[in-house]
Amino acid sequence: MHSKNLRAYLDSAAGIAGLLPQAERLIELRRIYSKLVPPQLLRSSSIVNYRQKNVVIFAENNAVAAKLRLLSPRLVNDFSKCGVEVTGIRLEVQPRQEAPKEASPKRALLSRAGAESLEALARRLPDSTLKQALAEFAARDRSTQEPDQAYPLDRSHEAQHKVK
Repeated sequence: MHSKNLRAYLDSAAGIAGLLPQAERLIELRRIYSKLVPPQLLRSSSIVNYRQKNVVIFAENNAVAAKLRLLSPRLVNDFSKCGVEVTGIRLEVQPRQEAPKEASPKRALLSRAGAESLEALARRLPDSTLKQALAEFAARDRSTQEPDQAYPLDRSHEAQHKVK
């Protein structure tokens, strides 16, 4: 479908014809807004509506809303300079609804001495799930570290073993 045909369809469809100018106005306002505010504020806010010559902006938190409130007189003026009739800006705090990030399980890192102690304890224990878990824990921790960089803070333990 060509853009002219799409435009004709949207203009003729019941109910949609009134939405198109508002959508185009919001796109234009967002384009202008992206040039007027600093990037850190742009990432934390967005224009969500334009009604009765007022621009409605959602801010991610109160700090962003406060900064935008300070900028709002300048924004009204700059929107007007860009050809959009704006008489006011309404700010609302609206946290972004993002999918919660899956937290990776925390993993403790052992010192060389700790890993060796766990291995020694596992050798002394009778066959059990505890023995297996301790051995796997010590082995896993050693396998994730490169030999030169493994346990860089605890070299004193090596010296104690050489003396004995």
